[in-house]
Amino acid sequence: MSDNKSNSVKNTALSTLNAQNIKKLLKNNIEVLYFDTIDSTNTHAKRVYKACTTPTLFVANHQSNGRGRLGRTFYSPADTGLYMSLLLDVADNSEDIICITTATCVCVINALKELYNVAPQIKWVNDIYLCNKKLCGILCEAITNENTHKVEKVIIGIGINISTKDFPDDIKDIATSLGFAHNREELCAKIADNIIAITKELKTRDFINEYKKHSMVLGCDINYTENGVTKVATAIDIDRNGGLVIKTENGLKTLSSGEISVRIKK
Repeated sequence: MSDNKSNSVKNTALSTLNAQNIKKLLKNNIEVLYFDTIDSTNTHAKRVYKACTTPTLFVANHQSNGRGRLGRTFYSPADTGLYMSLLLDVADNSEDIICITTATCVCVINALKELYNVAPQIKWVNDIYLCNKKLCGILCEAITNENTHKVEKVIIGIGINISTKDFPDDIKDIATSLGFAHNREELCAKIADNIIAITKELKTRDFINEYKKHSMVLGCDINYTENGVTKVATAIDIDRNGGLVIKTENGLKTLSSGEISVRIKK
């Protein structure tokens, strides 16, 4: 597998994104909307979801207010990344919907492996890492019907650093990029098609084995926070709903959400 080459480039600008080009590459019937600059593809999908009658892919060259989990921002400079959100109709089955983030991680991993000679890993629950640094973030959001209060759509947001080298000070030591120019349109289409395919098979949970295979936390000591207190445990498994099974001093428990960090052995 090739090493991450981000040290050899400086925010290399990539080829222009084009909605029609992406649509031609897609195997599924997905509407594609492209924005050179937007606040956030997830935010825009929320604004217009009622007008979307088919699966819709929102793609941007730059996000002025990219969003991550837990209220964080996602650094989204122009010309050097891929920022996309896929809006899908879903059946109201909370047990399946809860797995969409886990399934999406597998979709991104498989696209990266198929198209490029890299070996990414997954940091529970939603981050894709390369050479022990964050390459991609995923933010999945459910939209509930205002009358029935049932989930009717889901927004799957994905941000990938492709050729970005200069990161802000607060993330420069933990973020990375693929490091060399890639066809963003091909990657975008491949990920979207992968997601369409996997969401049809959420009930099988077949993707959980792939998720575990690429996990960078299983078998590691971790820090996690409970009731505002940071605690230590060992990550030992991923359950069928994507929960992280950990071994604590009081026995086994499962984390269904939250943030963890891997403890580095000295």
